[in-house]
Amino acid sequence: MIRDLHLIRHAKSSWDEPHLADYERPLNTRGLRAAPLMGRAMAARVPTPPTFFISSAQRARETYRGLLKGWPTLEQSPVSEERMLYTFSWDGLRDWLSQCDDGLDNVAVIGHNPAMTDFINHLCPSLELDNLPTAGWVWLRFEDVSWSEAALAVSSASAMASLRPKTLVGEAP
Repeated sequence: MIRDLHLIRHAKSSWDEPHLADYERPLNTRGLRAAPLMGRAMAARVPTPPTFFISSAQRARETYRGLLKGWPTLEQSPVSEERMLYTFSWDGLRDWLSQCDDGLDNVAVIGHNPAMTDFINHLCPSLELDNLPTAGWVWLRFEDVSWSEAALAVSSASAMASLRPKTLVGEAP
């Protein structure tokens, strides 16, 4: 069985309200522009919308809503907010993925750095990713493994795509 994992870092967040807890920070103007752009790019490249799992932080939830603006058919796919995905440690993502339902073969996660970058480098070191930028997306593929096996194995994934908003600026809406 082929399994696809889409790892998306939340779009650029605002620091305009310093009294807000990190968990409550919304997207800034740049983030609000980038999320729909990435949604359109993903829709053009991903044949079947994945099941989405989103960090319950405000900026991750807003990133998902922005993706929807660019990828309207995403509304037909299941989505779940997960407090466990509000993590900055890659092993938190590994633990989450290792518990993922093996009935799902196409999963997307919206989360946070440095966890996202570190987890991508664990799963696919050949990418040599220095930093997954805000609203950045990496699509990884696994073959003939459970989610638990995929999460625990080093170098278990193949990179299918990697995009960031700055590379898409010229793409028409």
